[in-house]
Amino acid sequence: MYPTLVSVALFSALAIQGALADFTVVTPPEFVQCEPIQLTWDNTNAKSYNVIIVPSDDPCNEVIQDYGDHTTPHITITPTFKEGSQVMISVLDSNDQEGWSGSITVKKGNDTSCLPAASSASSAAASSTASAVADALTGSATGTTLVVNPAAAPTSASAVPSGSSGAQAVGAANEGILGNSNGALASVKLSASAIVLTALGAVAAIAF
Repeated sequence: MYPTLVSVALFSALAIQGALADFTVVTPPEFVQCEPIQLTWDNTNAKSYNVIIVPSDDPCNEVIQDYGDHTTPHITITPTFKEGSQVMISVLDSNDQEGWSGSITVKKGNDTSCLPAASSASSAAASSTASAVADALTGSATGTTLVVNPAAAPTSASAVPSGSSGAQAVGAANEGILGNSNGALASVKLSASAIVLTALGAVAAIAF
C-alpha cells in the first residue's frame, strides 16, 4: 500500500508540474531546516507573484506556508517544515498563471532554532526564568517586612474597671517618655486606675 501512495504522490506532482503548469519553478535539490535558500522561476512577465509551499501528496488542497506576494521572480526563504516531509513550491502570478516545482525533501540542519517547537521552548524557558526572578525578588521584599499588631496589656479584672480611660506606660522598656515613645511598650496601654493603684502601692511601701 505504501509504494502505491508514493506512486500516486509522484504522479500528481509530475502532472501538476508538467501538464498544469504555465511556467517552471526551479526545484531545489533539498530543503534544509533553518538554512536560507533562494526560490526562483522563469516567469518575468507579471507584476507580482504569490508563493506558497504545499505537500507533494496533496498539493491542491493544503497549504503548509504562504509567503505572500512578491514583485521579483525569486525570493529567499528559511525552511521551517517538518523533517522528512515532501513538499512542493507553487507560484501564482498576477496574470493567474501558475508554476510548480518538483517534490522536495526536507532535511534536518545543524541549527534548528528557527523551528516553531524550538521557539516555543525558548519562550517558555525565558518566561520561567523571569517568573523565578520575580518570585525571588518578591520573597526578599516580603522577608524583610514584619507587621506586628500591638498586644493588649496584661491586666486583671479587679485592677482595670470596665470602660476606664487608658494611658501609655513609662519606664525603661518604653524609654521613659510618655506619649512620644518608640520602646517595646510604646503601643501598650494601661488604664488610669491601674497607674493610680501602682503609685499608691509604691508610696505605702516607702512609708513602711
